[in-house]
Amino acid sequence: MTDSQTEQAGEGSGTGPISGLGPGCMVLTVDGQMPIEWLAPGDRMITRDRGAQPVLHIARLRQMPDGSALPSPLTFHPGERGPQGELLESLRVAPGHRALIRRPEVETQFRAKEALARFCDISRRNRARPDPRMGGLTYHLIIMERHEIISAGSLWVESTNARMAAQLDLPPAVRRATRLFDEGQGPARPCLTREEALTLRQICPPDLSLLDLLAA
Repeated sequence: MTDSQTEQAGEGSGTGPISGLGPGCMVLTVDGQMPIEWLAPGDRMITRDRGAQPVLHIARLRQMPDGSALPSPLTFHPGERGPQGELLESLRVAPGHRALIRRPEVETQFRAKEALARFCDISRRNRARPDPRMGGLTYHLIIMERHEIISAGSLWVESTNARMAAQLDLPPAVRRATRLFDEGQGPARPCLTREEALTLRQICPPDLSLLDLLAA
């Protein structure tokens, strides 16, 4: 996969290119886990590659940039179970948001130890589950100096990528501060196309759950 292909990976699967973290998502900062609704510019998030890095801007979308309705989130429960067996933490993500995969099959198939893939391409769910606890839907898009791998819901996922950031009405100061649009600034990891993600699913053990596929 070439560098130019990585930012276009996975487009055209019918869910749209929207990425973002949904209501109630817990993100990891230098001050510990924090609801994404509390996150503000200047807060420092823990990244996989560069340690603590500041948040430049957070775009909070209640509709698509073109004015259409947001796609329903995919909801996962990667958290620990409580004393009654209940799941203590949930993760809601836009279908087009990318998660980090670290599997031997990634290295043998794509010659990379880790890769990013959209949740909608690696999940076997073909529709969003109703989530009556969610309330109003807002997607939170975290803009950082670079495309980073951040911790959300106990999983490693991407910050807002350049393709998505280009659709946002970013303040001029944020556009100057971020390097997302600089020539030669690629994504933090190779990004699998939808076809590549489906191929990966096929060559992985059939009983492998989605959470086992992702890097925690």
